[in-house]
Amino acid sequence: MNALFFFVFLYPLFMAIFWMIGALLFFLRRERNDGTRPVLDAVPRVAILVPCHNEEVVIRDTIRHLNTNQYPNFEIIAIDDGSTDRTPEILNELRAEIDRLRVVTLTRNYGKAMALRAGAMASSAEFLMCIDADALLDRGALFWMVRHFLQGSRVGAVTGNPRVVNRTSLLARIQIGEFSAIIGMVKRGQRDIGRIFTVSGVVTCFRRAAVHEVGYWSPETVTEDIDISWKLQLKHWDIRYEPRALTWILVPETLRHLWRQRLRWAQGGVEAAIKYARHMPHWVSRRMWSVYVEYWVGVAWCYAFAFTVLCWAGTNFLPAGLWPANMAVPTLLPGWTGVTLGAACLAQFSVGLIIDSHYERRGLFRHLFWAIWYPAVYWLINAVTTVVAVPRGIAHYGRTRYAVWRSPGRKLRKLLAQLHVSQRHLFIDSPIVENSRRTLEYVLTVVFWGVWAYLVMPLLSMALWYGGIYLFTDRMVTLGGYQAFADQLLQYTAAVLAMGIALLLWVAWNFFHYGRHDRRNVIPKQVTTLQIGETMHLETRCVSALQESRAIALHFDESRLPVIERMSGGPPAACGTGKTDDPSSPDRVSLPSS
Repeated sequence: MNALFFFVFLYPLFMAIFWMIGALLFFLRRERNDGTRPVLDAVPRVAILVPCHNEEVVIRDTIRHLNTNQYPNFEIIAIDDGSTDRTPEILNELRAEIDRLRVVTLTRNYGKAMALRAGAMASSAEFLMCIDADALLDRGALFWMVRHFLQGSRVGAVTGNPRVVNRTSLLARIQIGEFSAIIGMVKRGQRDIGRIFTVSGVVTCFRRAAVHEVGYWSPETVTEDIDISWKLQLKHWDIRYEPRALTWILVPETLRHLWRQRLRWAQGGVEAAIKYARHMPHWVSRRMWSVYVEYWVGVAWCYAFAFTVLCWAGTNFLPAGLWPANMAVPTLLPGWTGVTLGAACLAQFSVGLIIDSHYERRGLFRHLFWAIWYPAVYWLINAVTTVVAVPRGIAHYGRTRYAVWRSPGRKLRKLLAQLHVSQRHLFIDSPIVENSRRTLEYVLTVVFWGVWAYLVMPLLSMALWYGGIYLFTDRMVTLGGYQAFADQLLQYTAAVLAMGIALLLWVAWNFFHYGRHDRRNVIPKQVTTLQIGETMHLETRCVSALQESRAIALHFDESRLPVIERMSGGPPAACGTGKTDDPSSPDRVSLPSS
């Protein structure tokens, strides 16, 4: 039990140290002194894919904002995935208003992956930018993303930096710290290691040649972003994290919606880990080993944490003698370990908020007051959702039905609907909407700070003891006094140094072995309409007609092949599905023209 207990409390500690070191290395190598928007040698065409499902409240403003993007060569493709509200009507109105907007309509809800497939099929662009329908892309973000593709032919995807807009509730403000001190730091650290667990589903730009090679997005997975990340990297495509590619997003504001979101994330991770387990023993997949091992160690921690809480509950709440003595856990407060864990969490949040403060006008460090909630909320929700998601992921693995999706309910949607488009700069320049701060939230947060301070009670006890005040003498004796504290501090210092040296060596190895030369040698060729047609089982001229049409309606048949119902501009009368243009081909099916 002692080993299990120490694993439960030491794992978050060491991971916090690991991500802090990785984030600082990333910042010093790639982020510091590089804030000027890059000047590109070329401006290849980018298709911004916007999958929509019941987004009538936010879609108008999202599309209009995308239309003001400063990148000179792009198109917007909105994919209506079987919406039942006014989203189709709004998209048609916007299509008449915005020349670069094209609309693809799916007859029913097929899920985000299939919507992205349809959008990719309808565009001839070399790069595919995927963004959620309720997100606001920074006007210069594409410059930062495209730069990576021009610099490296191995780059298959570039994921951006989501920033929280809706700060109207305590739960939303807590997530500000999550995206800065957890998600942002993890991606920075994983980028140093060489492989990223997942791109951000809300804002990522893909090289078409890369997604075409791996067969586009998988429709049966609940998290298409995790799945496409693993497919790309197992095919030796590189994924990069670009923190200057900013996107302002809406996060869940209720525990129910947050639970649904995190359960879906956890289940998607389980599905990906099971799906690609067969690739891990191969030497060619060695760069994914660190990510894979880290994931399963995290899963093991979640179950160990749940088991520890169960043992604690059995020890303290069951009648004496009913719970086995060898499984007794009298307290969840780990003494000197709690001191170190609390200090490490606060340090992690401080480092993350300071780094990401470069991307907000008023800075982020003031949100440390609210971030004190997140260690408890994050680890608790992460543990519970993972424990639930593992059996769900195993049960759903191998299914063939579509993983449909629905937009979460968010309070700020109504506020956004009331804002005039000219007021959107309030969110872009300074995304602060804190008009619902409640006294109760302040009181609860102050109380929780007090609870958190209890973790560092041994430090107070030691200080009082040193001053001749023996108020907490018993506690100091129990914890072993100064010598125990010094011994543990020495052990943690040695562990931090060892982890830092190991990470530096890993980064150096990746740089000299992979970063100094391009193993693909040449820039990947742009995917042709013939290749798209072969993959989508469409005739070449049909694909060409799709890519020139501003309004398209289609559905997918039982084999998940696209069936075009109508398109603007008058498609060829003989346009149909099939692998070739040969009229005698048995796969050829005639389609109605409009």
